[in-house]
Amino acid sequence: MRLTGHAIMTAALLLFSAAAQAKEPKWVKKAVNSVFEIVAYDQDGQETGRSRGFFIDTNGTGITDRSILAGAASAVTIDAAGTSRPVNIVLGADDMYDVVRFSVTPDKKLCAVPLSNAQATEKSDVRLLPYTRDRKPQTVGMEVRTCQEIAGKRFYYTLDAPWQEQYTGCPVFDEDGDVVGIVQKGQDGDACTYLLDANFVSNIQIAAMSLDTRAYQDISIRKSLPQDPDQALAYVIMKQSTLLSSDYCRLLEDFLYQFPDNPDGLFNMGSYLILETDSTSFERGIQYIEQSIEKAGADDRDRFHCDYASLIYNCIVEGQAHPSDWTLDKALDETVKALEINDQPQYYQLKGNILYAMKRYQDSYDSFVRLNSTSLASPDTYMFCYSINRQMGGSAELGLALLDSALMKYPTPMPRQAASVLLERALHKEEMGLNREAVGDYNKYEELLGSYNMSARFYLLREQVEIKAKLYEPALADIDRAIEIEPADSSLILEKGSLLLRVGEYEKALPILLELVSTYPDSGEIHRLTGVCYMRRGDDDKACYHLTTASSLGDTVADPLIPQVCK
Repeated sequence: MRLTGHAIMTAALLLFSAAAQAKEPKWVKKAVNSVFEIVAYDQDGQETGRSRGFFIDTNGTGITDRSILAGAASAVTIDAAGTSRPVNIVLGADDMYDVVRFSVTPDKKLCAVPLSNAQATEKSDVRLLPYTRDRKPQTVGMEVRTCQEIAGKRFYYTLDAPWQEQYTGCPVFDEDGDVVGIVQKGQDGDACTYLLDANFVSNIQIAAMSLDTRAYQDISIRKSLPQDPDQALAYVIMKQSTLLSSDYCRLLEDFLYQFPDNPDGLFNMGSYLILETDSTSFERGIQYIEQSIEKAGADDRDRFHCDYASLIYNCIVEGQAHPSDWTLDKALDETVKALEINDQPQYYQLKGNILYAMKRYQDSYDSFVRLNSTSLASPDTYMFCYSINRQMGGSAELGLALLDSALMKYPTPMPRQAASVLLERALHKEEMGLNREAVGDYNKYEELLGSYNMSARFYLLREQVEIKAKLYEPALADIDRAIEIEPADSSLILEKGSLLLRVGEYEKALPILLELVSTYPDSGEIHRLTGVCYMRRGDDDKACYHLTTASSLGDTVADPLIPQVCK
């Protein structure tokens, strides 16, 4: 049979096509299903761009150029068979080399290509596999022109073929069918195709601090947290105070998506649902917390019992809305469970706080005494014991011993933080009648904080205890300092006049008191003190006038003095 020219041409094309197919390596037929087109969409579902990429493992890990996901809220991959797979999470990105690694949900039909562990050498032959939907793949042969080492002993290549836009994101293979790299974006008219080592992309790790960098900021698709759970948890904790409640909730969800059995993630989610939402989420919140305790290791479970107790306690004492079955008794029960597992000092502090809130003061005191026998004893823990002792009406001697212990916990030289304890001990000693010792503590208090920081009230307090200690000279100096700070305070001026009278300096006291009488003629106390001054001078008439005036103004202390001067 004679063939027509058209038939001859068709046959020739078929033979040429078969020959071309026969020249393709065996691995191409399978590899073609690993290459995909990726389509990105914004929040409104509008397409924002397309590119190509390929899967590098059967777990659904794919790589492509990062810029395609910039501004994207979602994306989907479409392989050669037309199978669509939504992008679930971004696993790593690099904005310098414009690459991103992500994950889709794997299935039995998903194909992946192996990455080469060897460096491609200059002048070695490689094959580029474009994305295709016709299931008749044809590779593009190229030769490595240059090879440059970059970070982490990875490589950047130039190939001796012009770049074409449809090559971007496609894989380039060595002769064994292992992927050398991913094609990079070029510019129109580039004489070379650029290739980034695919192992570089597969090894990009997200660190806690990198999530806030440019590489990730403009990608709205869910991003992986660091692969190390401790780093990931540190990032979650760090962002809690900076994110809106809804954004923080999403971050917690991301953490649990990545580490579904992590006890800290479960507990944090439970706490969030109780503290940051309404009562409809309480039940779920408790479920998360109970799961966290269940998932915690035997050596760590006590910490979660303690955290649970602390959460319950804080909600109650701060008036935060909480589940109805949360009580101080439940908080105490969780603390006891923690102590039964691990006898840690800090648990005694929480136990003491809970017992104090329950008004079980002696039990609370005993718990803090137990704490004070450990390495966590501090000025604060001794001061708490001191406060409880006063609340229970305990002995003054025990109170003083606790104050002494609190001060001994401070280093030498004593820091400024010790000032409040010194002042409390001064007041306590004054109550005990240890007036000279109290003055000593007032002096240390002033020395520690500096005279320029002292108030008129401080000098008045020290002056009054100095009077009790019969230290009249320093008492006069202190009342003068008080008046210097608050010269308009007439009560301080009256105190000075009274002190001068007490020490026999009635000639100095009289002009002070007379000036006060003219300003406050209705003050029985001032008239009485003025009358006493005149008594000391022997001026009975004036003494009689001021004392009877004081009595008429209701000052009963003046009454027994009146017969001595009014004849």
